[in-house]
Amino acid sequence: MTLPRGGRTTGVFVFVARASFRKNLAYVGAHMANNAGSFLFGLIYIALWHAASRGRTLGPFHAHELINYIALSQAVLWVSVFLPSGLDMAQQIRTGSVAMEMARPVPYVPRMLAAGVGEAFYNLVFRSGPLVIAFTFLGVFPWEYFAAGKSGLLAIAIVMALLTGVLFQYLIGLSAFWTVETRWARRLFQGLSIFLSGQLLPIPLMPHALQRFLTWSPFQTLVSLPVSAWLGVERPAAWMAGAMWLVILYLAAWALTRRAQRRLEVQGG
Repeated sequence: MTLPRGGRTTGVFVFVARASFRKNLAYVGAHMANNAGSFLFGLIYIALWHAASRGRTLGPFHAHELINYIALSQAVLWVSVFLPSGLDMAQQIRTGSVAMEMARPVPYVPRMLAAGVGEAFYNLVFRSGPLVIAFTFLGVFPWEYFAAGKSGLLAIAIVMALLTGVLFQYLIGLSAFWTVETRWARRLFQGLSIFLSGQLLPIPLMPHALQRFLTWSPFQTLVSLPVSAWLGVERPAAWMAGAMWLVILYLAAWALTRRAQRRLEVQGG
């Protein structure tokens, strides 16, 4: 792979995303084996919710819709939550190579986000995709759920979830400027995301006050929005909140990066 000629910034971002995607292709076999564990956890969650629902309607979900929700949320996690910790920025900061990376003519923030998008798209193809296929052939997802309308809304929501997850990971990586180690931030993010995103307990089944709060939180975009959009039970406020938080997180990434650059200049001269 060669760098794009002509110094076109967009070409550089595409190059970075493609490189990030392609570097993972060496581990497809290992990731497919790991998918078996994720598939098993999905089956366990499905069995638990099937027993809890007993064929009844819970909140806005019919029994089969609740099973669909749990299965698809297991696949969506790989796109929005289970991404490389901090986009591997902590390693750059520990080795000092971040100084050179930030000095490159292409802006650091969108370049790192492009790398994260490449990672997330790889997960979409080789982690989420196989899970959806496996659940579909087991009869968990009815084929009619892949109609154009439902798939279109799902695609838009997946993009929003992917970008939100990448921005969160960028901020986690950026925290290494102040803490050096980012494992605590990654664990905190994953712990909050599993619950607040509606993966373990769908947001429409939570108490009303908590529903209203989480509908306007950035975490609901990670899982609840894509799955609810696919099932047709999402709220208009969820789309508005998702778009709003994308802007807020992106602006926060730029603002904190500038502070980190000033800290780097003070410490490194």
